[in-house]
Amino acid sequence: MRKSLFVAAAIGLVACDGDDDDFAFQRINPDTLNAHPAFSHVTTVSGDARFIYVAGQTDVAPDHVAGANDCRHDDLRGQIMGVQENVGHGLAAAGATWDDVVFVRRFVLDVAEYRRVRTDTANPLPTPWENRPPPPSTLLEVTALAEPCFLVEMDVFAAVAGDD
Repeated sequence: MRKSLFVAAAIGLVACDGDDDDFAFQRINPDTLNAHPAFSHVTTVSGDARFIYVAGQTDVAPDHVAGANDCRHDDLRGQIMGVQENVGHGLAAAGATWDDVVFVRRFVLDVAEYRRVRTDTANPLPTPWENRPPPPSTLLEVTALAEPCFLVEMDVFAAVAGDD
């Protein structure tokens, strides 16, 4: 236990997002790992927490029928916005917000196109974290998603103060 406490003190905490007497989470970027602007390397959750897992969301409307191949947008930027909207709905249904997200996983068909859209300064893509440190994340390029029109899918894990 002492060794773990020493290591945590040595790496430096960059943000404490959830602050409650019974619950907290911290985003950590150790000096021993590269500094990355798109994600934090580690999130720790401590105390009395309730965990929320939002399944992979895509750019479909609430009345979407599985297998209908009817995305709302046919471009990656539009689909990213739609996916973020749908993830936000899932978080809200569980009593959480983007600020409670502790891990993000994205699946894309084309990583190069994803990077181009994410870094387009002429048409900036809003992120749920704006100027706050984003949570740890994983970006995966896959050969296909569940339906042919899907260009991106995202699932998230969140943590909120536990129910009394």
